[in-house]
Amino acid sequence: MINKGIICAGIVLYNPELKLLGKNIDAISAQVSKIYLYDNASDNIEKIEVLVRDYENIVLLKGSSNLGIAYALNVLIGLAKKDSYSWCLTLDQDSICADNLISSYLGYLSCERVALVCPFIINNNKYTFEEYKKLSLPSYTKISDPINCITSACLNNVKIIESLGGYREELFIDCVDTELNCRVLMNGFQIIRVNSTYLIQSMGQAKQLRSLTWLYDKTKLSFLRRIKTVSVYSDKRLYFESRNSRYVRKVYSNHGKRTGFLFMFFLFCYFTLFYPYNRNRLIMWKNIVKGFRDYSKIIGEKK
Repeated sequence: MINKGIICAGIVLYNPELKLLGKNIDAISAQVSKIYLYDNASDNIEKIEVLVRDYENIVLLKGSSNLGIAYALNVLIGLAKKDSYSWCLTLDQDSICADNLISSYLGYLSCERVALVCPFIINNNKYTFEEYKKLSLPSYTKISDPINCITSACLNNVKIIESLGGYREELFIDCVDTELNCRVLMNGFQIIRVNSTYLIQSMGQAKQLRSLTWLYDKTKLSFLRRIKTVSVYSDKRLYFESRNSRYVRKVYSNHGKRTGFLFMFFLFCYFTLFYPYNRNRLIMWKNIVKGFRDYSKIIGEKK
């Protein structure tokens, strides 16, 4: 069995909700020997410093400006390498991992072709914990669709991720994990989902759709489970989602259906229908269209 002493954790911070961040840290601090926090110039940095000062295994790094999640993730991977950790667990600031996360991962780290290890995701009430426990899942699943492994609670093989060039900083946010996963799979490495452990994830401000929830409760149809809760993002996030998903599907043939043009178009239509009524739909679509047009700028930055 691999020793958990070769594993560290890293959390990217940007104006975190402190109570939730505290729960996040408490959930992982006993499972790893060190936690790196990289702050993207949060407005509440002083309160963050107070929150973490009593943890002996936390190192807090403060960025002078927000350079995006991909930049911060690369800093965390670099710190893991510098301190001789073989694996780095990346976490979002608002996600809570299971207390058996690392112990469940340990049995899958000996294969040299495994680049990423992730858990089952319980997010925005699309799956309840009770529903997850009732699923008849195999002990692990080999991921073939790049979108099925997210950054949060993902264990990164430091050597492999560095050899692939790390996270694509030009993307800033959104599809950062999907783009890396495309390169991982394209280069013959493996992504393993360990189904015996889980992450409780929040994606934006979730809005429960009562009519679709009622239909799901009556029919138990899988597609209704997915759409009965809509994640609410800012117009700027919609810009990045539109821009970066187009970049991914233009660059990689193995990008998966859920970054395809039709899926993304219907997803944005879904947002248009179900977002809070006070959201300006015209501004939303201006950002979506601008992102769609701007994808080529990422290729220009990358060259």
